[in-house]
Amino acid sequence: MIRVLLFLICAVTAHAEIRQVETMDELLHTFEQVDTDTLAIFDVDMVLVQPDNPAFQMPNMKRYGAVAKRIMKEIPQEKVMMFLSLMTTSYKTILLDTRTPQFLQGLRVRGVPTMALTSNLTGSFDGIRDMAAWRVETLRALGIDFVKGAPTSEPIIFTDLAPYRGNYSLYRDGMLFVNGTAVSKGDALLTFIAKAKISPQKVLFVDDREENLKSVAQALESKNIPFVGIHYLGAQKYPSESITEEAFESEWQKLAAKASASE
Repeated sequence: MIRVLLFLICAVTAHAEIRQVETMDELLHTFEQVDTDTLAIFDVDMVLVQPDNPAFQMPNMKRYGAVAKRIMKEIPQEKVMMFLSLMTTSYKTILLDTRTPQFLQGLRVRGVPTMALTSNLTGSFDGIRDMAAWRVETLRALGIDFVKGAPTSEPIIFTDLAPYRGNYSLYRDGMLFVNGTAVSKGDALLTFIAKAKISPQKVLFVDDREENLKSVAQALESKNIPFVGIHYLGAQKYPSESITEEAFESEWQKLAAKASASE
């Protein structure tokens, strides 16, 4: 009986796997054998793109991690997502790796269904009328467009999921916008799969945060959908302009004050 139980546990957990990948070359290698039955999903910030301000790039955030943690603790909890969003809206968006557009285009040519899954806000914010539309256009300007490879073209507003700032998670142009942290990426993806009426045989998801990968793994496991999560640390490896601790703290304090005053 014990052997049977152990077998069942292994059979269930075997459906989910999380790997750590540190370079773009490793990431490219991971996708070499991906086929058309696999739904390939990508986080956006710190996976595809990053701000051009070195204070908000991973090498400096790691270097001055104690400063970053202290400032984050000073921000009201309900304003943390606004702070993170200001990191994307306040500065120019640049590619994390110049090969990314060609890599995503290659997946589309091979017929691999591809989409983005991001915590980016929906609705208006920081003078931007439509955050989802803004994000779609900033990526297109960099050569990234998920429309043609998307698993569905129909836009979806998830009014059955928890709102944040009066706005809901939504899907458009091949991108699933979770709209903050009121909803987990796992719950958002599972709801999307149901509403879009798609049946992926396997899901491969790239994110820079392990907790997001675990969230998706748990959600897909409940539906018995095989999952491979890629914990991508590439943003930590790319060179960033070195700045002083004082300059770093000044940039973070400025954004923290703006976030705290945001509505």
